[in-house]
Amino acid sequence: MSGLNKGEILQPLRINLNEDVSTATGAIMVLQPEYGATKEFTATIPASPVVVNGVTLNANEYVEYITALESDLDYSGRWRMRTKITFPDGSVKKTDFVKFRVND
Repeated sequence: MSGLNKGEILQPLRINLNEDVSTATGAIMVLQPEYGATKEFTATIPASPVVVNGVTLNANEYVEYITALESDLDYSGRWRMRTKITFPDGSVKKTDFVKFRVND
């Protein structure tokens, strides 16, 4: 993931799950800057595919959060993110962290 800038809004953050999670009842995107507080945002599980850097993310197999406020990405430097997905039976799936960088 590249091209993210501090304070930038309307930028998609995506994690590919490589499995159908269309039955999920909720998705949270967890963002952790190297320094500062962890942030959690309500995310979506899009029902349509998207191509990112030549790789197709299949419908219902990725989680997406679109930055909405300048404070979403308020630190320049290293970040990591992961998702927490809740299913009807109450179980929660957490992904591994994915690292990314936010430019000044």
